[in-house]
Amino acid sequence: MLIADPFALLGRIPELSATELDELIAELVRPELRPTPAHDLVRARALGARFRHDQDPATLAEALRTYEESSYRGPARGLVGRALVLVTLQAGMSGQAVDGDRVRALIGDAGDDPSMPGSAAVLTMMTDLVAAGWDEPFHDRTETLRRLDEAITVIPPESPLVGMVSVSRMALDARQGALTGSYSAAGDAAEKARVMLHQGGLTEHERTVTEAMRASAEAMAAVQHGDVDGALTRAGALAELLDRLPADDPAVAPARAALRALRSTDESDADDPRLSPAERTWRLIAVAGNTVRAAMDKRDAAGLSRGIGLLRRAERAAPAGYEHHLLIQTMLGGALVPYSQLEGGRAALDEAVRRLTTAHRQAGHPGHPMWASSAQALALAHRVDGRAALSRETGRRALRGHAWSVLLQAGAADAAAAARDAANDARQIARWYLADGDPAGAALVLDAGRCLMLYATTVTMDVPARLAGLGRDDLLTRWRHDPKDPDLRYEVLTVLTGSPVSEAAIPDVLDPPGLDEVGRALTEVRADALVYLIPADDEGPGGAVLVPAEGLRGVRPAFLPLPRLASTEPVTRHVTALGSRDAGEDGGGDGPARPLDEVCDWAWPAVVGPLLGTLDRWPIGRAPRVVLIPTGDLATVPWHAARDRDGTRAVQVATFSYAPSARLLCQNAERPPVPLDAPARIIADPEHNLPDARAEADAISQAFLPSADVLRGAEATPEAVRDWLVAGGGSVLHLACHGDVRPGVDGSFLRLAGSRRLTAHEILRTRRATGIGVVALAACTTGVASGAYDEAFSLTTAFLATGARSVFGSLWPVPGEATSVLMFMAYHYLFAEGKRPMDALNHAQRWMLDPDRAVPPTMPPALRVLTHRLTGDVAAWAGFTHQGR
Repeated sequence: MLIADPFALLGRIPELSATELDELIAELVRPELRPTPAHDLVRARALGARFRHDQDPATLAEALRTYEESSYRGPARGLVGRALVLVTLQAGMSGQAVDGDRVRALIGDAGDDPSMPGSAAVLTMMTDLVAAGWDEPFHDRTETLRRLDEAITVIPPESPLVGMVSVSRMALDARQGALTGSYSAAGDAAEKARVMLHQGGLTEHERTVTEAMRASAEAMAAVQHGDVDGALTRAGALAELLDRLPADDPAVAPARAALRALRSTDESDADDPRLSPAERTWRLIAVAGNTVRAAMDKRDAAGLSRGIGLLRRAERAAPAGYEHHLLIQTMLGGALVPYSQLEGGRAALDEAVRRLTTAHRQAGHPGHPMWASSAQALALAHRVDGRAALSRETGRRALRGHAWSVLLQAGAADAAAAARDAANDARQIARWYLADGDPAGAALVLDAGRCLMLYATTVTMDVPARLAGLGRDDLLTRWRHDPKDPDLRYEVLTVLTGSPVSEAAIPDVLDPPGLDEVGRALTEVRADALVYLIPADDEGPGGAVLVPAEGLRGVRPAFLPLPRLASTEPVTRHVTALGSRDAGEDGGGDGPARPLDEVCDWAWPAVVGPLLGTLDRWPIGRAPRVVLIPTGDLATVPWHAARDRDGTRAVQVATFSYAPSARLLCQNAERPPVPLDAPARIIADPEHNLPDARAEADAISQAFLPSADVLRGAEATPEAVRDWLVAGGGSVLHLACHGDVRPGVDGSFLRLAGSRRLTAHEILRTRRATGIGVVALAACTTGVASGAYDEAFSLTTAFLATGARSVFGSLWPVPGEATSVLMFMAYHYLFAEGKRPMDALNHAQRWMLDPDRAVPPTMPPALRVLTHRLTGDVAAWAGFTHQGR
């Protein structure tokens, strides 16, 4: 075949089969053809197309060499050069080794596509993306993202490069987040994919690719947020999407890598000789992680040994300067600890301690994403090694890393996920203190894992205004451009907290108070004991950690074992019953009654009976006054409603308050009381669907708060509440409205005029309100957290953090009529009898239980008639709790 005009073939080459390409490649070098530089150039294009079929690096190398050696300089050279750049980048996105300098030279030689201005700059950015996305050593990923954002602005919207760049950037965002410890990156990538899908204009292929990237990012975000089921669901969806695309489609190479990281236990994934050293190492890490996790669940020594072997392979395969080196060290050390207990013995344990010590030292400071995990693994290694004191101290250092991790997150959901990790580690370390006979240390550690999300929100709030006030316009400009930049957040936190990120410089609000301070706070709020309730788990039995008030002679912090906390099925059924009801519905009737009665009957022998028996031996001399900090699902139990076999309720023999943490209790105790004659605001029936709430508000304002500002219906807006708080608050804020709790960190909110929401986060933003005496959340489920990430984050705790001295909040959907009567009686004891808020609610609940109750003359007829319907039903009175002083 005589090929007189080789350029006539260029348009056909992408459509040729592998066999046809082989014939063409051979034909173009036949001596009788007398090949010219033009033939060589076309042969380079054919070799590039052939590589798409065989993925053989030798084929691609020959294509690049043939192109570089061709002396043809006509217009077709740019066309072929750009095609080879794309083929090379696709190889890199699939994990093959790519010579970045050679590709950049190729881009410079090929130049811009005349139909796509700026395409050469974009291809250069894509080259950087490949290097950064596959963890090539010494590559500045942050700088790549910045330059890519600049290049995107010059790409015409109709260019096919737009989709490729967007998908690659999503993948790089997620990879960057994993390296910096930012939980938000994967979520941001998923959101970008959702926006692209919503905007439309995508081809069928582009849509499938974008859906795959969205599923990949959502799966990785679910892993970071502890949602294993969600991660597996999204991984399944991702697998289905990838099955619809060609196996060698480079656009979804990052998604295929994510799926391997989630699922693969096959080390052959890392054996492909075409992989770059960095990609081979990453695949080995992913397979090793999945293998070790499965082996640890089964206590499988052989599986652990295989996982350890894979991590050693990864360590050997890693190129110089590999940025996941600390991850390998920490994973390897962490796997060696359980292996030493099963089969590896002393040698494995010594190696674990050595590796983890090195990894923790190299992490440098608690703001490093590997600080907390390396410290926690090292603490466990010391524990296994019999070095109890060192294990406890190292564990506490890990918690400081968690505290900084929460601060460094850019979004509320990400801070909540980081807080969850802290709470889990805190419970494990607290058990070590208890096992070593140190309940005082256990109390400090438990508090170190509490309320981190709540406190972090207050530390990082109003960053622009605070930077402006400090004269840091340089940081302010960068913050407005990209507040999620983890390096920038590190700098900003250093400025806001007054010192570099370090163990010593952790903000006071994130550090647990000393037990002396807790004792003084208990005395100030007139309580006898602070009690942490810990459910049983795989780490140890359930129990209570008791911290006494100052002045109780001979009483020291103690641990009270509670064997019945080993079985919490009644709590589970109670939580399920609560979750099945709409938080806006009336809580009467059959609703949660049976599970609620069951959990109250269980609560007495499981916790309250033994606890009160212990407190009876303390030198108190009266009915005990207790502040409870229940952890996990135990926070949903109305412990004050626990019922003894003779029908006695806990609230009838003791006074109960609740607290999210000792730190918040101490802060509250330091605040001066607010005079009862200060201004008050009442929100009444903002949605015009709560007639009992309107009657309740009228009764309370007429009897106790005649000068209160009462807002009804359309007047009761979120702005009306926020403005009052920001203006300084007052003696009482009474909110007679609906409250909702739904999954997610913004799931706790009040429903006000027009069904508009006032969320817990919005309340926190009014933190300048430091003069609120009592906040009465006469609404449904206002004291319940909106997710398992931070069990201390709710509407109630948000008001406490803004400066409220006391808050009444509810644990479940409360019945309207009974709530109105209970609230009136709480105000009666507060204003008419001068009792503290803690005692006012306690007495009101006792009054509700008393069949011989005396109705005060100030109660209006509209409420008085309701008292005849009171039956003592626990759902009608026990839903409300007190927090504060």
